[in-house]
Amino acid sequence: MTLSYEEEQFITIVRQELKNYDITPHQMEEMVAQIQEHLEACREHGEMGLQDLDSPIIYVRDYAEVQGFSRVSDPSQSTPAPKDSGERTSTGRLWGFLKYPLIFAAVYVICQLAFFFSLTTAWVNGYEITGFHLLYRISDQTWWNMLLILFSLLISSVITLVAYVYDKRKHRRPFPETEAGSVT
Repeated sequence: MTLSYEEEQFITIVRQELKNYDITPHQMEEMVAQIQEHLEACREHGEMGLQDLDSPIIYVRDYAEVQGFSRVSDPSQSTPAPKDSGERTSTGRLWGFLKYPLIFAAVYVICQLAFFFSLTTAWVNGYEITGFHLLYRISDQTWWNMLLILFSLLISSVITLVAYVYDKRKHRRPFPETEAGSVT
């Protein structure tokens, strides 16, 4: 099969990029053969095969990611690869599991305390506050208790959700960039 100039350039760039990965020469030739087979099949159907493959750098990166090839560290690179193994310690897993229920419970108790001291008659002289339970019975009226509990649950839910979203955005990993500086 005779390759066009653009196809030869594509394969040359792919070979150069593959040298940055920990693969054998046999695996490299298999990949080049797959590209050539793809280009030949596209020609038989009257299609442009290079349009399907995207850029050579992105193609190699995606192929290496699917095949599980690791990038060889090059001392001449100015930015080192991040050393995130993706594994958490047992303390991190426990905190990740308990973080949001603890936030919810703490905010609920704080709201109930604030409502208890600001919206009820707890500060009246001579008022007996020992007969009330802070979590569900703040006053003598059931409708008032339900309203305060509903507000506390709503505020706790909103604050827990905001904490969750903030935490996820803070720990979001950026997209890997190509050598050209952008993914597209």
